[in-house]
Amino acid sequence: MSRRLAPIVLTLLAVAAWGPALHAAAPKAVADTESVLRPARAAYVNLAGKGFGRYRFVATPDWAAMLAEQEKTNPEGYRAALDLFAKVRFDVRVGPQGDAQVSHNTVDSPNPQTTAGLNQVYSGMEQTLTGFFQTWTPFMVNTPFPPEGAASKVQDAGTHYLVDWEETGDVKVHLQMDRSFAITTMKVKSPAFDSTIRPTFERQKGGLVLAGYDAEFVSTASSMRLKVLISNKAIQDLPLPVALDLSVWMGAAAKQQILMTFSELNLEKKK
Repeated sequence: MSRRLAPIVLTLLAVAAWGPALHAAAPKAVADTESVLRPARAAYVNLAGKGFGRYRFVATPDWAAMLAEQEKTNPEGYRAALDLFAKVRFDVRVGPQGDAQVSHNTVDSPNPQTTAGLNQVYSGMEQTLTGFFQTWTPFMVNTPFPPEGAASKVQDAGTHYLVDWEETGDVKVHLQMDRSFAITTMKVKSPAFDSTIRPTFERQKGGLVLAGYDAEFVSTASSMRLKVLISNKAIQDLPLPVALDLSVWMGAAAKQQILMTFSELNLEKKK
């Protein structure tokens, strides 16, 4: 045996010797799926079950941070942009089912080019906020599991559970969660796009609260990757987002970072 190959062969022999111990146990089907899904649903905060009705706030991006590169190359344009963006106001209303509606005022601009730029900002912020709450809702408003009685498959893989089910519109959902029911990966396959979400949670007294996520969204036309950090605050005893730190990669483009804070917070509970 040559000296160059000896370490490689010895390593392979060591791996082979430990192989049976390293292989995870084959997942076993859980006959009574509700024995797993019932406590899993109960592990999440479930805002709807705690009286969540409507959440309204003003979203304010950190324009200075977002335009930091422009400050270096075009200080005069940077100051003009900050003065303009300071006049923009985004009002957000999140309904009882977690659907977000974003509205904004219209700022007077000095020329058509600036108007076109503002329209891009309006559209981008609306897409960012509505997209965030579309991801936030399944984990926070209700629970991210199939409703009781729906057809599903649950497997026990020893260190974690695997759950699979289908929804209307030829949508297939697969998730993996640990033994404490915290989801580590959720995959959604649909005719329009495929997504993979890896959420992280804060363990609070009322249940698991979404603290952030990494996600990939892929369609035939485009791809996007996200990393989101969420700052939560108790409002009338309900944990709600009050600030976001989003990093976005569109296709092969460079990262865009969007920081925003929420103010004028108003929560309406169901009567």
